[in-house]
Amino acid sequence: MTDVEQLLRETLADPRRRLDPGPGMYESVRERAHRRRLRVVQLAGAFTAVVVVAGVATAVGANSQHRQVAASPSITPSPQTGQATSVDLGKGSTSAMAVTSSGVFVARQQPNELLQVSTTNLSITKRVATPDAVDDIAVDAAAGKVWTLSTTQAFVDDSGQSTGTDSTNIHAYATSSFAIDGAVTVATYTFDAAALDGQLWLATNNGLYVVTTAANGPVATKVISGTVFSVTADAVRHRVLYGAEVNAPMGGANSLGSIVVHEIDAFTHAVIGVGSALPIGKESIAIVGDQIWVGGYGSGSTPRLFHLDGASLQPIQTAGQDALALGPGAVVWPGASVVWVRSGGSEGLSCVDPQTGALLEHWDAVQGPVASVRGYAFASSDGSLDQLSLSGDCTG
Repeated sequence: MTDVEQLLRETLADPRRRLDPGPGMYESVRERAHRRRLRVVQLAGAFTAVVVVAGVATAVGANSQHRQVAASPSITPSPQTGQATSVDLGKGSTSAMAVTSSGVFVARQQPNELLQVSTTNLSITKRVATPDAVDDIAVDAAAGKVWTLSTTQAFVDDSGQSTGTDSTNIHAYATSSFAIDGAVTVATYTFDAAALDGQLWLATNNGLYVVTTAANGPVATKVISGTVFSVTADAVRHRVLYGAEVNAPMGGANSLGSIVVHEIDAFTHAVIGVGSALPIGKESIAIVGDQIWVGGYGSGSTPRLFHLDGASLQPIQTAGQDALALGPGAVVWPGASVVWVRSGGSEGLSCVDPQTGALLEHWDAVQGPVASVRGYAFASSDGSLDQLSLSGDCTG
């Protein structure tokens, strides 16, 4: 078993998907640094050559009796390295956040509270105390709801005895007033959540659940059995996508197994589409418009990032993504018009064109999760809320 495989298996239950570097990662990090330095040297060499050519052309033009002015050379700039600025929210630590056109919804711990922050001036516009510590949130702007999730996981002690039980406490709040709009507890540990059409979908270690609103409050129903690590909502097609584990064949390229992306009708809750097996685990799914991206962790030379066709869920060959240095894995989040891609071997964050896979802007050290609307991007990093600079083609 390789270091990467061991690291993956030890962190499968981590909802934040953060990996600390293992002993086997440093060589790959050094290799990526070497490649980056090489690209810088190559760019500098190209720039020098252009300057020399331009100088010669200018001299020739100056000596010409017609005194023609030499055209300025055109150099395509490389993607800019972005900056991140911490937002002062006062006492407490940020545990989760989501961004909509109406603001940033932030869950804080110590004290436990839910905030809404203006994207324009970063002022706190609403706040309410939460009954428990919130680990994740999901916002359904169309339905006017923000869901909070507080998770508890059972652990096995040294004697082999299980301590505690898996559970997820869920509260629904009205986005307009932060008034509680219902609560429910699900006896399972939740990895991921997505809100769509007034419903909350849960990817858990015991299957895929959907929380709907009944006359006496929210009700949770299991839709799919088995381990489900990822779920995301597609508001354009009114569907939900989730990843289901499949076992790796003996001698397969990825000993960690594979996942298959499934499509569920948001109204009937029926599976209406199934993609091909992707050789990754611990996956995340991002939908931007009609573009689907899936990132995950793998072993060997298997890809870590996949671009899927919106209708068939089959992989698409996208040349731009080959320029991204991903290491042992990749994590993705959707923006309004971009895809956010985190390197699994470092804290590097990339803003990527969802159609071409081209790198638009890069941050050297930003932890997640990341969310954005046009013109504004934020990350929940190390207990703080960070605002990311946006420049050039990275519009959020």
